[in-house]
Amino acid sequence: MAIKETKIKDVLQELGLPESSEFCGYVVHLPKEDEFLAIVRESAAMIQRGFSKSPETAKIYQNHKKAMSDAKHCKQEAIVCLLFDTGNQLVIAPIGD
Repeated sequence: MAIKETKIKDVLQELGLPESSEFCGYVVHLPKEDEFLAIVRESAAMIQRGFSKSPETAKIYQNHKKAMSDAKHCKQEAIVCLLFDTGNQLVIAPIGD
């Protein structure tokens, strides 16, 4: 998946979000389940993934490549999204080509 680099202010404008919105990082969203990857624990013996219903409790990535790697390892369809805090709510926006 190719990622086009876009300025945050342009994304905010495109989404109609206030300029004061804060970019929090990247989250992994499972659209069919409407859940978010919340925890990833790996050891030599097992891989454990936990999911949450809210972006507030989602695992937040500062690096989109790590988020994309974890998304690829989900058994369900998973997409990487930008996470913004508008002050009143959290808003996600899928990234992609």
